[in-house]
Amino acid sequence: MIHSRIREIRKAKGLTLQDVADRAGTTAQTIGRLETGTRTLSLKWVNRISKALEVEGATLLALPEQGDIEIFGEINSSGLISQKSCGTVSARLFATEPTAIGIKENLGPYMAGDVLIFEKNGKGTKSFLGKECLVHHKNGTYYFALVIGGKNDKIFSLAPVGQKTGILENQEILNASPIVALVRKFE
Repeated sequence: MIHSRIREIRKAKGLTLQDVADRAGTTAQTIGRLETGTRTLSLKWVNRISKALEVEGATLLALPEQGDIEIFGEINSSGLISQKSCGTVSARLFATEPTAIGIKENLGPYMAGDVLIFEKNGKGTKSFLGKECLVHHKNGTYYFALVIGGKNDKIFSLAPVGQKTGILENQEILNASPIVALVRKFE
């Protein structure tokens, strides 16, 4: 069954129903109905809302056969689960251009078997400075490191995550992709 992800994406972007409605040339009530499924999400609406939210049309749709999982409730502090539709979870929601790496051996807070999801193309220094990132070094190698301030927008210091090695200072990097999600399988 197909579910709409409009609400999730709208909230992730910090937009109100009215913000999306203004961008799509409709009313907040219509957007609300499309979010909850009380109004049919036609291809026409997918196109209008995807433009308003600045995402690909397919991103608005949750497709279980493609790995999207419906979140059917929320847990409160006492452990009680309130059953209400809370959207879906998918790597596509975490990043516009997701990329991932697997953890081979325990590494700091990460365990063997974990998968880390990164935003492939960090959008400027503010998106990755002070964060754990997949770093593409000028020499062609990749590091998983905390990116620390540097001399300019290409020279940074890197603190390898979970490693006992020292900080790599004044490293020229091509790109830093900040971590956005951790996937951990429990057995």
